[in-house]
Amino acid sequence: MCLMDSELLLRGAGEEDVKVLNAWWNEGAVMAHAGFPDGLNQPLEETLRLVRAYAASADHGLWIILHRGTPIGESSWQLVDSATARCGWKICEADYQNRGLGPRVIRMTLSWLFSDEGLRARHPITSVIWDTNLNNTRAQLVYEHKIGAERLGVRENSWQDQRGVWQSAVDYRVTRGRFMGDT
Repeated sequence: MCLMDSELLLRGAGEEDVKVLNAWWNEGAVMAHAGFPDGLNQPLEETLRLVRAYAASADHGLWIILHRGTPIGESSWQLVDSATARCGWKICEADYQNRGLGPRVIRMTLSWLFSDEGLRARHPITSVIWDTNLNNTRAQLVYEHKIGAERLGVRENSWQDQRGVWQSAVDYRVTRGRFMGDT
């Protein structure tokens, strides 16, 4: 699977991506929003195992985001049920953040999930859900104002990060009809 626009390429993660994924996942600044301010401290072998598991699955995927050939982040999705997918996006390289690439990656991913040639070819996907940390106000602005996602609510103090600090999450959803302009 490959998705392209003028500067961006999203493609399935492979063994050639294990080192960069491992570096990102072990970097606290990259992983803090996901509850790992000290990084995952994950061995390279575990990252390889996870990449292989994603590659072998039809129910979830892990993609590398490339900007003009340079790996800058990751995107993932998984089926929740036959009509719903859960997604996540992360521009991991700080030099590529705040440049308008995130909304483009999100639109590319949603287009594939909802398209008859993408995930919808196998499953009748009608909605995509995701969440973000309540402190990630930049992402919330993107989701609400650039993507048009519905804010479902806030889960206050719903989980603890690896340092034991309570965190809150904001849940989002976009329906196929809304995203495709059918409603």
